[in-house]
Amino acid sequence: MIPLSGDPVRRKPSLRLILAGLALLASAPLHAFDLDVEETRSGFRLSAGIDVFRTPGTVVASGRYGGTWGARLGYWVHSSSDVGPRAPTMLIGADYMLTFWKKVRGGIGLAWIDGENNVNGTRWNFDTTLAYDLSDRLFVEYRHQSHGAVLGIRKDAPNGGWNVVGLGYTF
Repeated sequence: MIPLSGDPVRRKPSLRLILAGLALLASAPLHAFDLDVEETRSGFRLSAGIDVFRTPGTVVASGRYGGTWGARLGYWVHSSSDVGPRAPTMLIGADYMLTFWKKVRGGIGLAWIDGENNVNGTRWNFDTTLAYDLSDRLFVEYRHQSHGAVLGIRKDAPNGGWNVVGLGYTF
């Protein structure tokens, strides 16, 4: 019998791949890939972005203070009508971010979002970031917040997540 996409048997290999990928990122063999990994320089990064997938038109402004470890505060400036029952107002989070090849930043952390809806089904969510520095000050970034139903966490809650592409400035 071929498992359906919603079948838990089908999800286990993807969970194993995700955990193996995270273990690889945290291990010494990471340097074998010559990613030129370094700590993220400290600063205050302010960005504004638009959701490009689940709720097009939703605008989120956020600020992150820190270096490799950082704290983030976000605000939903405008929400599209696709968010129900209502869009959140704010996000508070903390993350761990590394810089690769001097211009690419990748991070993972936790974020508390003040409202549950059809996009983020829980208040506590994973927060992932991929950013590219256009210059010493200007950057573009993609951010995703969701609670991890794909990992087996709260399968009963909506988990489409926020997918925000933005432009930012480092002070």
